[in-house]
Amino acid sequence: MTSKFLFALATALVLSADVAWACEYCLGTGTANDSTIRALVFSMASLLSMITFVGVGIGMFFYKVHKRGRMLAPSSGGVAISNSGSLVSESHRSDNQ
Repeated sequence: MTSKFLFALATALVLSADVAWACEYCLGTGTANDSTIRALVFSMASLLSMITFVGVGIGMFFYKVHKRGRMLAPSSGGVAISNSGSLVSESHRSDNQ
């Protein structure tokens, strides 16, 4: 019931969107010249690309941390880090301690 109501509400909002909500630059009917509109488009594109690059960087960081954590997990076949910082098998590490 709730999902149908939200879908109907979202559909009604999209269909009732009025052109008057757009600014004069978006419509191209304002006093702005072509260079102003081009500058707005390029600035929005650069802002969106920066957000994308930062988001991908953060996502890749968490992906690498997850991948490294799965590789070093004791239940994944016995890989551990020695005192010197190198990777050793769990059986080799238990023999040395």
